[in-house]
Amino acid sequence: MHYSGKSIYGKVNTMGQITEQSFITEEHGNNLPTVRIKKVVLDNFKSVGHGMITFNCGREFIPCDTESDILGIYGQNGSGKTSFIEALSILKGLMAGASVPSVYADCVAVGKDFAKLEFVFDLQYENGVIREAAYSFCMSSAALSKEEIDEKYKGAPDEFDIPDEDSKVIIFDEKFSLLWEDASKCQVIIDTSSEENAFVPTTKRKEIAGGGKKVLVALEVNKQLARSKSRSFIFMHDTLKLFSENDDKSVFFRVLVELRLYARHYLYVIDTKSSGLIRLNFALPIYTTDGQMMFNAKRPEVIPAEMVEDLRADLNNISSVLGQLVPGLAIGFKELSQTLDKDGNPATVMMLTAYRDGKELPLRDESDGVRKIISVLSLIIAAFNQKSVTVAIDEFDAGIFEYLLGEILQALEESGRGQFIFTSHNLRPLEVIDKKFLYFTTTNPDNRYIRLKNISATNNLRDTYFREIILCEQEEGIYNKTKRFKIIAALKKAGGER
Repeated sequence: MHYSGKSIYGKVNTMGQITEQSFITEEHGNNLPTVRIKKVVLDNFKSVGHGMITFNCGREFIPCDTESDILGIYGQNGSGKTSFIEALSILKGLMAGASVPSVYADCVAVGKDFAKLEFVFDLQYENGVIREAAYSFCMSSAALSKEEIDEKYKGAPDEFDIPDEDSKVIIFDEKFSLLWEDASKCQVIIDTSSEENAFVPTTKRKEIAGGGKKVLVALEVNKQLARSKSRSFIFMHDTLKLFSENDDKSVFFRVLVELRLYARHYLYVIDTKSSGLIRLNFALPIYTTDGQMMFNAKRPEVIPAEMVEDLRADLNNISSVLGQLVPGLAIGFKELSQTLDKDGNPATVMMLTAYRDGKELPLRDESDGVRKIISVLSLIIAAFNQKSVTVAIDEFDAGIFEYLLGEILQALEESGRGQFIFTSHNLRPLEVIDKKFLYFTTTNPDNRYIRLKNISATNNLRDTYFREIILCEQEEGIYNKTKRFKIIAALKKAGGER
């Protein structure tokens, strides 16, 4: 990771806006690692009783600047694909120091008290040092008090029906472990499961935070505040500030802020909510490495005047690649007028436009698939060119022609540098990317993700997948059988035919 220190304009993500300092000094910024996720373990998370995915970079050592790392997840509806993407979204928010939205309070599996999520990271430095960090946490939900509900919906329109009951996410039992150059094995550095102390081991707590009574009280206050705010105690700003004031050069502190920087500026998680906005033509989110920009699809947009050139540069980059994916198509924006924003600052009234066959049209008139590609193309460009970037997209295939889908993934595999994660229902990628990059969901919730075994290099993985659905030759079933005659009978019954 190379941190330029540039400001983040319009920085928004699904976990809330983040504007706190990064804790990265200039000296530290000159030796930042390339960070990649190498393993994810989910327990009691939505439909996943237990599921583990080890990325290709976790199965074999790959110098990060030599090739991309891809993960594609396939499986039938409701089998845990979106669960994996949502787990990454929660991870991003926690490590970035933000609150986990209450929408994730329902992610604990039915009948279970809590879910546990674990993530393992590979950190490679330009001086040759390699470290492995692990971050795990448990999450549950708790009912909001009447006061908390009123505060949450304060300012809602009068016609909005405020619920009588609501809940929030509780994050607890966080653990941060590290294998570094001076250690013979991975060691627990921070474990917050202790009820007597803010975290253990005591020796590591004294080394990272200091041992004074004032520090201990501050840590305990932070721990309780993080719990009430659905945040990570380890990655919250106030905790890292305490660590920084004690020793901002310790390897433990530096790895923590490196992971925080990775979550804030290099990890991008795109869920299906944005696809819904695109399909309904309500809005067009455009994701860039500077954040998410949400454009109204039906009327002109007012943007700060200082953002115009940044937006122009982003759209030019997108347009240069878009013309190769959809020949003859380019995008830009039309400046309609100059105005002032609500704070009295100069602003520009503009509208996104598409250029095709010499004609300029509003971008809203383009197809869902084209707008979907435009929405995420800047991140695909980043994942292709930047070794530090991780991009995860749920239902990547939605609205994209299957041959083009395969072309994009082949380009990432052959010449990309970053990490790209996707879920898909379209099976074209099974024919064009290496099987080492693919996982499949199973019918067993206690072993939710597997790689297909006994697949030779000459096998067509798409054909093999269909055969496995029918014959069930793997150790786990990969499809809950459906019967066409029962589907027909159910449709007739639902339609009133007897």
